[in-house]
Amino acid sequence: MKRIPSILIAAVLLATGSMVFASETGGFGAGVKASTLGLGAEITYAVSPRLTMGVGINKYSSSTTDTTDGIDYDVDLDLQTVAVLANFHPFAGSFRITAGAMINSNELGMTADCSAGCEVGGTTYTAAEVGALKAAVDFKRIAPYAGIGFGHSASSGLGFTLDIGLLMQGSPNVDLTSTGGSESNNPVFQAELAQEEANAEDDIDGFTMYPVISAGINFRF
Repeated sequence: MKRIPSILIAAVLLATGSMVFASETGGFGAGVKASTLGLGAEITYAVSPRLTMGVGINKYSSSTTDTTDGIDYDVDLDLQTVAVLANFHPFAGSFRITAGAMINSNELGMTADCSAGCEVGGTTYTAAEVGALKAAVDFKRIAPYAGIGFGHSASSGLGFTLDIGLLMQGSPNVDLTSTGGSESNNPVFQAELAQEEANAEDDIDGFTMYPVISAGINFRF
């Protein structure tokens, strides 16, 4: 008996997968996931056998301590993104290429501990001179996203998803302020504060590309 060519087997499998996925178009799905952007929820719609659209929201908050350019900070991290994404399934199967954008409200709120003095722009100031030293860090408001993943809304019941990508949120913007200190309104101090802002931006410039890894489940209506 002649062996069936492997290319023919592959063609049959691909065609079968295309028909199954085609039967899943035209419907909505809803899902939840956990990712490096926090906990999320999303709604998807199958436009065609190879294209699905999704809208989702992700959120996460935490507090920690860190040292930036020699200054100790209490850091409040608040991650919040709203995603609008298109998923292209080149083989009409579970593998997908994802592209889109996110409304990026990711930010850091930082409060300096200057009880033992703070070095600002090369000069050490006392807590009374600095007052309340705070920093706010944010990023590009609309950030492109690109990635790859597996999974799509199942034809009925439960499905699973896994995604890896990059959120291109741009260079961080640091706003450093001093209020209530004896030097807070001193032009020399303000110039050193501006230099401190620039140094802090350099220290955290590695956040320009934010890696996104997510896993979740969804349900097709």
